[in-house]
Amino acid sequence: MSYYCPNCGVELIQGTKFCSACGKKVEQQLITHIQSQPQQQYEQQQSSTPTSLPRKSKKKLIIGALAIIIAVVIVLVIILFLLGGTGADSRFVGEWEQDLGFGGKFLWKFNSDSTLETGSSGGAMYNAGTWKVNGNQLYLYNNVVRYTYELSNNGNTLTLNIFGNSFGYPMSIVLTKKGQQGPNQTPYTQTPNMACTTDSTTNRITVATADSNIKWTDIVVTLDKTGATYQVFYANGAPIDAVNHTSGSGVTEVSVGDYILLSTYTGNVMATLKYIPTNCLLGSWTINV
Repeated sequence: MSYYCPNCGVELIQGTKFCSACGKKVEQQLITHIQSQPQQQYEQQQSSTPTSLPRKSKKKLIIGALAIIIAVVIVLVIILFLLGGTGADSRFVGEWEQDLGFGGKFLWKFNSDSTLETGSSGGAMYNAGTWKVNGNQLYLYNNVVRYTYELSNNGNTLTLNIFGNSFGYPMSIVLTKKGQQGPNQTPYTQTPNMACTTDSTTNRITVATADSNIKWTDIVVTLDKTGATYQVFYANGAPIDAVNHTSGSGVTEVSVGDYILLSTYTGNVMATLKYIPTNCLLGSWTINV
């Protein structure tokens, strides 16, 4: 390290107390000069340290912003789930068959994009709007009609019962995944069981019990009195059939509470129900009209 006279600037030998050029005393100045060096180095270090702080702060800001964005996305997903239901529920996606009797099948296709197609088995499929699951209800035909649903037989059988008043649609539908056999399907080689009660005050024969998958179109009702007529109704009072025939019932399944209303006759009338696929009787019931 070099030392200089603070008065004239001549370089001095370390330890010199007087300048050899001008004769001024320089000891105090030399000591002061020597002590100032560490202070200068410390100040330089202090001034250079803060340069790394802005980078750390910027990194923290980025991490914080990302955390906020992720939290907002999670909240939005939860809100959409709660408000919109579970649309494309994988339990329903695929092809389902509705048994129309005599080997006929009506095909339902629930697509993963929430569109619904229907059509005869082996034939062309037609767009029938959309489908959506919301709680224990299945919304069909662009949310026009709602059914409560029940999955059984390891998810291979889907039973639908209408929710609310939508008389233009079947009250009950049973679907089986294509290629699967529903556990409660009644083979046409066997006559199903069906029991009814009678009420002469209301002129009704009411279904008390019935095996699954019995369709009103598979039943013929005959009366033993000429001039007596009947009409079939849902349990809620909506008509299933026109008078004296069941062709208007379509593929409607027989449900507990459905009833046959007798009229246009006074006295005892016996109604006999025959199961068309096996040509066997389901039973006979007599009521005083």
